Amino acid sequence: MLWQHRAMIKFRALPDDHPDLKHSRLLRAALLTLRYAQEHGAIGLTKTMAFKRVFVHWAVEHFDWPGKTSEEMFHYSKVINEYEFPPLEVLHQLLITLRLGRHFKGEFRLTKRGAEYAGAPARLFAELIPFFVLQIDHSSYARFEDRPFGKWDVWMNVINVEAERGILWRGP
Repeated sequence: MLWQHRAMIKFRALPDDHPDLKHSRLLRAALLTLRYAQEHGAIGLTKTMAFKRVFVHWAVEHFDWPGKTSEEMFHYSKVINEYEFPPLEVLHQLLITLRLGRHFKGEFRLTKRGAEYAGAPARLFAELIPFFVLQIDHSSYARFEDRPFGKWDVWMNVINVEAERGILWRGP
């Protein structure tokens, strides 16, 4: 049997008050969604299991997503569905896959773990971001038909090696 050794990429644990956490838009959107579900008891779902438009409208206004400001989003349509706001669509799937929320009787409800993470930004970051970066197939959002060579663990290792030894400038 042929074994392939892969070094597990370890991310540094951060405290909840670490200033770098505020720069993660995905973390902010996840916290807002978890806290919304916590405060309202649940988030309504459509028959196709997407978030209802009331929440999508709220998310568009509160996520502050680059290139997707509420003014830009509502310029062409006053009614927006989850699939028309990709950050929310991706986040919804992440929360379900990571079992931080679940669909139950037409609602998105937090799991016990999801409720715990709603108040723990650093723990949520440590769970959400590595999964998003290393496990999600991002090629479906790309403009190219071919996938890049390797997986994220390969590219993260290349970045790590290059950053450690320094990248040599080979001018024009």
